[in-house]
Amino acid sequence: MARILVTEPIHEAGVELLRREAEVVFSEGRPVAELITEVAPIDGIVVRTAKIGADVIGSLPELKVIGKHGVGYDNIDVDAATRHGVAVVFTPGANSISVAEHALALMLNLANKVSLAHLEIREGRLGPQKRYMGNELNGKTLGLIGLGRIGRHLARCCRLAFGMRVLAYDPYVKESDEVELCSLEEVLREADFLSIHVPLTPETKDIVAARELAMMKPTAFIINTSRGGVVNEEDLYQALRTGKLAGAGLDVFVEEPPRAANPLVQLDNVIATPHVGAVTEEAMERMAVTVAEEVLAVLAGRIPRNLVNPQVLEQKGE
Repeated sequence: MARILVTEPIHEAGVELLRREAEVVFSEGRPVAELITEVAPIDGIVVRTAKIGADVIGSLPELKVIGKHGVGYDNIDVDAATRHGVAVVFTPGANSISVAEHALALMLNLANKVSLAHLEIREGRLGPQKRYMGNELNGKTLGLIGLGRIGRHLARCCRLAFGMRVLAYDPYVKESDEVELCSLEEVLREADFLSIHVPLTPETKDIVAARELAMMKPTAFIINTSRGGVVNEEDLYQALRTGKLAGAGLDVFVEEPPRAANPLVQLDNVIATPHVGAVTEEAMERMAVTVAEEVLAVLAGRIPRNLVNPQVLEQKGE
């Protein structure tokens, strides 16, 4: 029977599925690099945010598959996995609705200063009513960087529910019936709310930095539910601190979880959440079941639906 290491807790529906065809072991909060000698041999790994580097992959000769519970797989050394003939699978679409709704929640919260008002009521330092003056989403412009599943769902919500104009920049999307495809510069200049939905790659790192922030309206809000590294945090802090940007809703940071001392989270015009956009009951179950199905497919010799590195199939066919 195959043996699968689950590095962090996942929904029980996924665990039950894995247990039907494999032995499942859990890291119980310990670093994977410390565990591998104790739990080896390992045929598969299911991982959420733990780092699976070349050292881990190279020390598990029986490893056949790494399953990412989620969409962004930048915590897995895919090149190393490919060199060792290890398939990497993931769960695109499983958390799209939850992340899009989280981005929308941040937009509404920022526009209406909900968290600021709540905090100041609780702390007994309520200011004058005009301090909590909000803005309607109705009729405003949503700018998207990235038009994948999450971006498209958010676009539909904003367009249909709030009558928002939606502009999007995505060099990999050539046409769309739902949004206006534009250059990055046009999206930045026109957006009242800018929401980012791209993976962290060398191409997207710091895609929004000082130059891009300077193009935005001083009344605009920025939302990031993708990865911390796509926005330059120092440049964002300076723009927010000096009033060049109205506010930001951030679910992701370069350092996670974010420290209380992070300058960004000290600002009144920032709402921060600890990378929980996909943490809903529904999304967690979908991701767990999907990653379990994909991992088991590889172990059974079947072709998975969501394979990051198809080169491993070519290697096996040689």
